[in-house]
Amino acid sequence: MTTLPDDSFDDLDDAFPAKAAKPLSGDKGDVFRDFEISRIQGLTEIVRRSPGPSSIVFLGFLTFWTLSLSYGAILFSPNNIAINLTAHIATHAIILGFLIYPLRLLWLPLAAFVLLFFLPFVLPFTGRPHWLFEPQASAEIAGFFFVSNLLCAALTGLSARWLFGFLIDKVPPRVADLSVIASMFGFGLLFFLPEVFAADYLAGMLTVEQAEAAGFHDKYLPFAIERTMRSGVISAAFLFAMLQMPSARQMKLAAPAFLLFPLAALLHNHGYGGFPMMDVGLMAILIALVLPVSTVPIIIITGISFYMSLTGEFLKSAIPLDAETGLLDNYATAVMGVLVVVMVLRGRERYEREQNLASIRRLSTVRGFAGVGLFTLNVPRDKMRLDPAGKQLLGLPDGAGLDDLLERFRADERYLLRHAIESESHASITLLLRLAETLSSGDPRVLRLHLWAEPTPRGEKVVYGLMVEVTDEHLQEQALTDALNELSLRQDRQKQLFSIVSHEIRTPASVLSMLIEDLENGHNSTQLQGQMREASTQLLNVLDDMRQAVNPEKNQPLTIAPYTPADIAERVRNTYQMLAKGQDIRISLDLGPGASTQMMGDSNRLKQVLGNLVRNAIIHSQGSEIRLTYRPQIAPPIAGADTSTACWTVTDNGIGIPLEEVDRLFQPFERGSADARNKADGSGLGLYIAKQSVDLLGGNIEYFPAPEGGAGYWLCLPDEPASPEELAAAMPKKPLEVKNLDELRVVLAEDNALVAQVTSKQLGRVFGEIELAENGRVALEMIRKNPPDVLITDLFMPEMPGDELVAVLRAEAIDIPMIGLTAAVVGDDIHRFEDAGATAVLPKPLDVSRLCTLLKDRVEG
Repeated sequence: MTTLPDDSFDDLDDAFPAKAAKPLSGDKGDVFRDFEISRIQGLTEIVRRSPGPSSIVFLGFLTFWTLSLSYGAILFSPNNIAINLTAHIATHAIILGFLIYPLRLLWLPLAAFVLLFFLPFVLPFTGRPHWLFEPQASAEIAGFFFVSNLLCAALTGLSARWLFGFLIDKVPPRVADLSVIASMFGFGLLFFLPEVFAADYLAGMLTVEQAEAAGFHDKYLPFAIERTMRSGVISAAFLFAMLQMPSARQMKLAAPAFLLFPLAALLHNHGYGGFPMMDVGLMAILIALVLPVSTVPIIIITGISFYMSLTGEFLKSAIPLDAETGLLDNYATAVMGVLVVVMVLRGRERYEREQNLASIRRLSTVRGFAGVGLFTLNVPRDKMRLDPAGKQLLGLPDGAGLDDLLERFRADERYLLRHAIESESHASITLLLRLAETLSSGDPRVLRLHLWAEPTPRGEKVVYGLMVEVTDEHLQEQALTDALNELSLRQDRQKQLFSIVSHEIRTPASVLSMLIEDLENGHNSTQLQGQMREASTQLLNVLDDMRQAVNPEKNQPLTIAPYTPADIAERVRNTYQMLAKGQDIRISLDLGPGASTQMMGDSNRLKQVLGNLVRNAIIHSQGSEIRLTYRPQIAPPIAGADTSTACWTVTDNGIGIPLEEVDRLFQPFERGSADARNKADGSGLGLYIAKQSVDLLGGNIEYFPAPEGGAGYWLCLPDEPASPEELAAAMPKKPLEVKNLDELRVVLAEDNALVAQVTSKQLGRVFGEIELAENGRVALEMIRKNPPDVLITDLFMPEMPGDELVAVLRAEAIDIPMIGLTAAVVGDDIHRFEDAGATAVLPKPLDVSRLCTLLKDRVEG
């Protein structure tokens, strides 16, 4: 949890390093924007899916445009054939069709061009002769303009198509679309201006009368160039309108604006208004600024075309009457250019707004899924605003203040949030705080707050905050930390395992070393032999207890048998007497009445417990005497203990144990604090093992200050006097007859040469023939060549371990007794042998008598 190094607010910046609250330089906010798709590609896809309906709409719009402009030109202009056929209205069918139609459907815009090209030749209801019957509309002139318009339009459309294909993979789709729209004007000038000059050249081949009748007068070139430029603008406007794709609802709302154009035509035809083209251009700009942007191109294009059909404006190819009129013509043309720019800019603004709104909506959705809340706090006004997720996280309404916010968090962490908000710094800061509200489990809810501040134009400090609930992550992190701590503790204990083994076996090993030294000095007595056997037994018992300490679930079962308390006390003293002498300590026995009575209990575990207590006193007490006392008790001195008949005490006259350390005495690896006892040798496991053994025996052990001034331990066991039946059952049986065993051949697999030599010598006293194998692989080959009567194998051997050897032999159907040996204190050695199919598993050193018992029934069978 977030805490400060101390209680000083001056250290807050050190506890939470702050950063300037500024946006990332590379973040343009486009992560949640739409993945752009070219609208030109969209149109192409629509035509590919529905060529019939889309072509009807396409042809219908162009037909309306062609009719409107043709009627306007015929009714309100000189109706010059040459001017009207230059950059013909029908060319838009090819220019736009070659751009958006699939290659297999290009015949459709070609057919539309042919229809629309000859439509002005037969217009009805004009009050004038049809071009078809006019002598100036000769087949040569019509054919020239048909072919030239077809070629120029095809080149313009195919060039725009090539440019789109070139750009679509190199720039964003919208940029590619706008680039193609802009290229319409350039490609139109590039390919249609040669038509103008070619037509002017053709006019020179006609007579003066023919040229004048066809409209090839001295102003043909400027009028034709102006018409070509307007045609390029119209193509771009048509494409821009096609890409807007307004909805039906938007068109329904915008449709009334269309009526303004016929109304303007009516006013201009009756002499009202100013300069007509300027009036219509300015009105169109106003409409472009007011209507929904997706409807503007369609409304304006159709409205102006209808206006031109009613007035002929924009179509009159006549010389201006004066300079002012010519200037207004130019201004009107410029206004139409401004109109196109306004539509493009509004289209871009609409696109960006829609993208931003979509991005914000998606970001809000994601924040809702992620449980991320936002809030704003105006510090001087003490007013907050929260989004829905923030309200849910904090349980606060809009209009709450700083105090309301602070009350949602624990009292001991509120000052962190207050200081971060009220600080004069505008740097960003991140806090991890616990809410006052807790979960049903009692665990705290945890929020991570990211805060930054900015001043308003009026200089007021506003704090912006982002909140994320990280309760689950915090609980997982806490669980992981606990698991890591537990793992670290286990690793520390495992590291001490080697030290434990060393310390726990040092006492019996050192006793054996001293007894061997006595033997070398010629002291060979019955007492010395008993001491050696007792020390070796103690060593093996220590190894068993090591298994008990490290893997208590694999403890050996209790062995309840008759024992004599006096004999136990004497054996413990004999075991540790030489070690005590080395420390100038005397071990004395105080055995009360009943010490010679045979009791029922586990004598090995009892000896281990008393031995651990005596050894602990030898190592740590720094006294001069250790007293081992036995008393039969009916009411034990330990509170809460069951009624016991065997109570022991071990006391010394040493330095004792501080009272504050008593509670930790029976914990593993504990040896008190920084007192003199800590300087002594020892693993810290002796009392822990003693406590485990006593619990297993059903007794109690407790520390008390000894009357002599040192440490003392009560040990009370529920051991009962042995009954005659129990004594009879415990009488030793007759020695096993081994007359049949001496006929058996045994293979002994052992990689340790010394162990193999000693074990082989012991086996040779019972069995007929002993064959040694230095590892499992050698043993396997020996058995395959000449199977023995018995296999005795160690577990850990090079090349092939013992359990693998047993498994292979069982798989080969070799049915002989297979005995596994192991000296390991910890591990799964017994299970490994059992899983492999071993007959039995015996501990090292090998107990030959026990082995004979296992084999006797099989030999006799």
